[in-house]
Amino acid sequence: MTDAAPRPAPTDPADVGQAVLPDAVWDEVRADYLAGWSAPACCRRYGVGLSTLRKRAAEEDWRRTDQPWTTPNGLDRDDEGLALEESVDGDLEQIPLGELSVVAFQRMMRAVLHGNAMEALRWRRVHNVIQSEAAEIERRQWLAKTRQARAEEKARAATEALMKGLREETRIMEADIRRREADVIADPIDGIDDIDGIDGVFSSSPASPPSTGVLPGLPGGAPVTGPP
Repeated sequence: MTDAAPRPAPTDPADVGQAVLPDAVWDEVRADYLAGWSAPACCRRYGVGLSTLRKRAAEEDWRRTDQPWTTPNGLDRDDEGLALEESVDGDLEQIPLGELSVVAFQRMMRAVLHGNAMEALRWRRVHNVIQSEAAEIERRQWLAKTRQARAEEKARAATEALMKGLREETRIMEADIRRREADVIADPIDGIDDIDGIDGVFSSSPASPPSTGVLPGLPGGAPVTGPP
């Protein structure tokens, strides 16, 4: 675009950015700038200092039609990070480190394609740091799961050993009961004596004296005889 004929500049020193232009003049500067005029051309036409124009354009967010729209943070509109943040509605706690690592790697590749070596190296470092952090978190989680599994295995083994001991004691007691029942059936008297001896109830009773056929208290211990 060719520059139009310069308009009369204000009488005060506006060419060094010290003049206070009326708002109507600034509106014209803005309109020409947004239409595609270069900043130096606008300065020459309206007698405005270049630094003043650029400061005002930045403060009022002037954006020329010949410049593509970019996000406020300078990222591309199709940047993977913006889409990822939108997918979680801004809740960064929901984003796994693995997905952040992918975003950093893709930004590194985009910087390489754009010929920005410094930007590519910066995103490469970010990618490596995120990967290292993710690997450390994964290692800690694996250790925690391994320790928990070992503790559960020990508890399970102890429980099984206890139950095995109880089952063995129960088996021995049941076998002993069956043996005693069989003894009673085979020989009731001996079986009962055996049971009495085991129970300890009758084993301590004094034994009855053997019968001699002599009544106590008779003179000379005469034996008992029948009728004549």
